Amino acid sequence: MKPTDKEITDEEYELFQKLKKIWFHSQAEKTGTFFICGEGGEHDRMGLPEMIMVCPAYGLDGMAIYTKTKDYSAPEW
Repeated sequence: MKPTDKEITDEEYELFQKLKKIWFHSQAEKTGTFFICGEGGEHDRMGLPEMIMVCPAYGLDGMAIYTKTKDYSAPEW
């Protein structure tokens, strides 16, 4: 291994993959491209949080908070 090579944990790699997805999504169009930048509250049985934070576009330092109003439901066909 070279001195500049770094080893990372599986947890760090997973976080890197999430951040990379956010970065490339936000770079696709610098304006009008929103992305989920955080979460809060308890998670339901499907893993969905009570609220999410959404940034309107890359480079902005504000966010909107959206709160779940009902539990996940699938089509009832």
